[in-house]
Amino acid sequence: MTDGSTESLTLAADFPAADRDQWRALVEKALKGVPYEKALVGELAEGIRTEPIYTRDDAIAPPAAARHVPSTSEGAVERTALGWDVRTLHAHPDPAATNAAILADLAAGANSVALRFDAGGQLGHTARTGGDFSGSGGVMIDGIDALDRALDGVYLEAATAALEPGAAFLPAAALMTGLWERRGIAGDQARGHLGADPLGALASLGTAGEPVDAALARMAEIAAVLHDRFPNATAVSVDSSPYHAAGADEALDLGYALATGVAYLRAMETAGLAPADAARQMVFCLPVGVDVFLGIAKLRAARALWARVLEACGVPEGQRGMTLHVTTAPRAWAGRDAWVNMLRATVATFAAATGGADSLTVLPYTHALGLPDGFARRIARNTQLVLKEESHLARVVDPAGGSWYVEMLTDKLAERAWGHFQAIEAAGGMAKALLSGSVARACAEAWSARERRIARRREELTGVNAFPKVDEVPVDVAAVDRDALVAAARERLGDGSDPLPGDASVEDRARAAEAGVDLSALMPAGPVEPEIAPLPAHRLGEAFEELRDACDAAQTKTGRRPRALLLGLGGAASYTARATFARNHLGTGGIEAVDAELDDPGQANQILKDAAADLVVICSSDSIYADRAAAVAGALKAAGASRVWLAGRPGDREAEWQAAGIDGYLFAGDDTLATLRGLLSDLGVWSPEGGSE
Repeated sequence: MTDGSTESLTLAADFPAADRDQWRALVEKALKGVPYEKALVGELAEGIRTEPIYTRDDAIAPPAAARHVPSTSEGAVERTALGWDVRTLHAHPDPAATNAAILADLAAGANSVALRFDAGGQLGHTARTGGDFSGSGGVMIDGIDALDRALDGVYLEAATAALEPGAAFLPAAALMTGLWERRGIAGDQARGHLGADPLGALASLGTAGEPVDAALARMAEIAAVLHDRFPNATAVSVDSSPYHAAGADEALDLGYALATGVAYLRAMETAGLAPADAARQMVFCLPVGVDVFLGIAKLRAARALWARVLEACGVPEGQRGMTLHVTTAPRAWAGRDAWVNMLRATVATFAAATGGADSLTVLPYTHALGLPDGFARRIARNTQLVLKEESHLARVVDPAGGSWYVEMLTDKLAERAWGHFQAIEAAGGMAKALLSGSVARACAEAWSARERRIARRREELTGVNAFPKVDEVPVDVAAVDRDALVAAARERLGDGSDPLPGDASVEDRARAAEAGVDLSALMPAGPVEPEIAPLPAHRLGEAFEELRDACDAAQTKTGRRPRALLLGLGGAASYTARATFARNHLGTGGIEAVDAELDDPGQANQILKDAAADLVVICSSDSIYADRAAAVAGALKAAGASRVWLAGRPGDREAEWQAAGIDGYLFAGDDTLATLRGLLSDLGVWSPEGGSE
């Protein structure tokens, strides 16, 4: 019905008012004795308590984070008309192959591209000096010709080319500005992002390319050049991916991003840029995982926090926006049952779009396994296009705003991230935190906590530690003859170029790049090596996938993988549930399962012979276990079974069953990873030191 005074719907007007206590009483009645806190209240890795229902009473008035959410950011109205920028990542080592993929992506709906330099190039090496790093993990951009070849046919005044150069951000700036000059693109027409991120390089590579203070000054110099000569391009990245991949939770990740952004503001202010101008040179690159609401809240909190920083710097309110590039989190992508990554991509894209991403890169579903083929790139690209063009996710500014849960989560996440940021600043800033090892320790601690949850399957990864497909068929990835590419590059480079003086400006290096000086010579002091230990890059399912790899290797070596016999007692109604659980439990470690039903202990010899199993798991109900488990275990041991386990908890019968021959138990809530490691180690398939044996 309609209230005539407000002309708004009042759907509950004819119903008696209900309060939270009434709702709670009904819930507890429905739970039938299960504690409310245990059944319905959770806690995120960030330490945020989550309730099953939120109302106006849960809101902070006025919501602290709601002051600067996407509805007040620069470009929000334009985003609702045009949608976010669909950006595709390219890392094929061959610039020509990269170019073909780029042109295909742009023709099929992408708006911009990201070029990741290869592992050698990110340290300032070319194929001539890069050794095993050359051609690995990215495009071999060793000079302006290689960059020109990779971007051939791309209108750089229309489509943004975003570089990911690692510690080689100074050569990258010279190459890109030199390419704009080579193509005759006017300064105010050039579009691009140079990706200078010295602290991000220090985190991921162990070096910023030169001492940190000098690297920050170089970054600021590049930003000043772009501000003066190429006003529609950007120079600086604040990429928190290294911390996220190393294990940082979302609040910690935001704290590191803020601290990095402030360090860069200071460096650019020293170089003469006003805070508002410096902020416009920065693109924040944040990863988003598969928790939809947490991802939305993370992006909303990021804008709120950065607006608060710029407010403190005296930036006028209308200029406190954040340019936000989002990537689907690499750590969330699985190397097993990779098709599920398509679903992860869809969920993460929804979160990024709803949270207000300005541009978005969706990783191909095969990202954890190798270079994507055309199909994988197409699916990643079309995931964005369908949600953008057909689901119209960009047509509403801040669609999650007003949800009590999202507002609460945004505020709590912002509060925790701000606390991390303040602690970093109090300890001397982000550079000092990286060099001291405190960032590495914090990320390792957060990763250890998450790894424990995954090991016990409290955090489920479909296809990895839940619902595994032991006999899965490998997916296709692009084949690359890296050795041939490196050899051809070495021949083309010859003896290389003489290095430029360390004090050569960005403009001097751009002119040298146009003249053919290679990447290593454009580095301020030549190629570099790590100074500190780089942060490790984890994937959530890596521990379970290591066991799966070990079992695959055993199958390749011996013709069979480890096998478990699931022995049912008392009919299908009694054993099916636990047999299914045991199959999934063992399958997460790569152990295949075969089924048999035992009616008479005298059948044990023949069943064991037919199954040829390494492990027998007794499966049935608790009542049947009480009557028959000990006798069946004894018969199995007498028939030659070397390992007899039981699906379920032993309770107060553990001593009795152990004496009868039961060696172990599979049950919900156990340390599944430790159990599987123990089994596979006992079978000689896996070892703690070297993985597969």
